Amino acid sequence: MKYDLNNDYDINKFNLRCKNLLDKKCKVELKEFKGNRTVKQNSYLHVILNLFAVETGYTLEEIKQIMKSYCVNIFEYEKNEQIFYKSTSDLSTEEMQKFIEVIRDTAAASGIYLPTSQEYLINQFEILKQIENGLHT
Repeated sequence: MKYDLNNDYDINKFNLRCKNLLDKKCKVELKEFKGNRTVKQNSYLHVILNLFAVETGYTLEEIKQIMKSYCVNIFEYEKNEQIFYKSTSDLSTEEMQKFIEVIRDTAAASGIYLPTSQEYLINQFEILKQIENGLHT
């Protein structure tokens, strides 16, 4: 169950639920809910990944996999002694911001400039045109 502890109604429900679980003396998990990446972050992520892909000759999926491999601390998890990578849709806003920073830093180290999110918003039409033209060459 998810509760918003800024809301009195949810606080009451949370307290009742906690009391019920305490009375049962069962095992529980309590964790802070951190929202997943925002739609704006996701849109910007795909823009910079596409730009990076166009500049390097990789596909979007290839560049995404390469960049995920640079961020094992964000993406990698283990289950049954197997290594897996999280989807970007499972990232928190903070993890997504770190991933975006790694992409921009990696591109810059290769001499490729990727626009900031503010630059993208200002020049969205031109940037999307650049991506489309690059994908068709």
